[in-house]
Amino acid sequence: MEETHNYVTVDGAVHHNSTKTTAGIMKISAMAMQMAKCKDGVRRSRCVWIRNTVQQLNDTSIPDFLKWFPDGQAGTFEKTNKRFTLRFGAADGSIVECEVLFRGLDDTNDVRRLLSLQASFAVMDEFREIHQDIFEAVQGRLGRYPDGMMVPHRPEWGVDEAGYPIQGCVTDDGKQNKHIWGMSNPPDMETFWEEFMSDPPKNFDIYIQPSGLSEEADWVHLLPSMYYQNLMEGKGEEYIDVYIHAKFGRSLSGRPVYRSFNREFHVSKTPLRPILNGIRPLIIGFDFGLNPSAVIGQLDMKGRLLIYSALTSDGMGLVRFLTTILKPHLANKFPGAPILVVGDPAGRARVQTDEKTVYDILKQHGFKAIEAKTNSIVARVSAVDTFLNRQIDGGPGLLLDPEDCTCLVKGFAGRYRYKRKKDGEMENEPEKNEASHPQDACQYLALHADAQQSGFLETKRRNIKVASAVGWT
Repeated sequence: MEETHNYVTVDGAVHHNSTKTTAGIMKISAMAMQMAKCKDGVRRSRCVWIRNTVQQLNDTSIPDFLKWFPDGQAGTFEKTNKRFTLRFGAADGSIVECEVLFRGLDDTNDVRRLLSLQASFAVMDEFREIHQDIFEAVQGRLGRYPDGMMVPHRPEWGVDEAGYPIQGCVTDDGKQNKHIWGMSNPPDMETFWEEFMSDPPKNFDIYIQPSGLSEEADWVHLLPSMYYQNLMEGKGEEYIDVYIHAKFGRSLSGRPVYRSFNREFHVSKTPLRPILNGIRPLIIGFDFGLNPSAVIGQLDMKGRLLIYSALTSDGMGLVRFLTTILKPHLANKFPGAPILVVGDPAGRARVQTDEKTVYDILKQHGFKAIEAKTNSIVARVSAVDTFLNRQIDGGPGLLLDPEDCTCLVKGFAGRYRYKRKKDGEMENEPEKNEASHPQDACQYLALHADAQQSGFLETKRRNIKVASAVGWT
């Protein structure tokens, strides 16, 4: 796997035998082989394998590791210290030596030793069970082994951004070789890990495996016949969603609005390209309010609703949102495209300060804007559901860009929800939170796209021909 970030997180998707643990194990040897040689010619590294408890290490992590790297063949395992010294020859004839330290976090001494380590890499096995503080502390221990005395500076490596000579934990071409990666079944909603995975930092990559029932599940031939179908028998929806379909666990505080959303199906694997032919306009669904949000999409020739971007703000006025966020984004990503803004009909109300409406402001900034046909939440949610539940040529009727729609995906995945009342019933309208504003904008986009596709919107006046009545009886 090509590395583009300092840290990589891999999210496991299904319950058993989906190869996520195997991928984590193989990555250790792959990273170890890339380490620059020490002065004695050996490529040395140190990896810490983290699990929530020592018992889990003994029951699952260590046996899985030893299956691929047997004790006495691929290296030596010190059972008392829970340390495996991986040693093998590289293609160029050099020796690769990597210490793998297994640490369970239910032992105070293990935690203390973990936070004083000098390591190269770290692996978090079932990271959804690992506390945020541990995760953040471990990051500070990586890239410290080998140090500059073991791998001294080479002139061809040059200096780092701070002007210091590059040395230590680097690859043969002088690039940093510190990494952290992990494997896990999906975490619950409203946890640190759900937030982290929904909107990851720029130096992390998130990989979510397909459902065990998906045609893309390329490991099922290694399992007993009908493995996942049999596993589902007698299980509740929560279990099936998490352990079969790779969805986040349900939050106890509410019910997701869009139950049919499937990240694997509705989020594109590659960035979406807009149709910039001057004929099909971009539609911008707009939620005004105190946190202006805009969702930019387009109906393609197949009738799919493609959503290219979702932009939101926090306590920002409309004019500032237009000038600092929306207009620069449009200029950079959609230069010259015809644009139609569709927003809340309530935007026609005049502001007391200067008696301008939201639509007056949009017009002043060069936007053609119209009101949505309704602001009924039932109609808006139904319009989005129409596209979510539609399949076109075996693919989705609604497709999200993987890079510029993170705040929208977060809402679809469960953060946009009906709040649970004290009596256990759900509220009639979705909860207002940071995920609801881009969702409202998306609904206005879907409302217009659905009406346009259904033929309710006429873009040109029909030519009516007068026919002679001669001959009619």
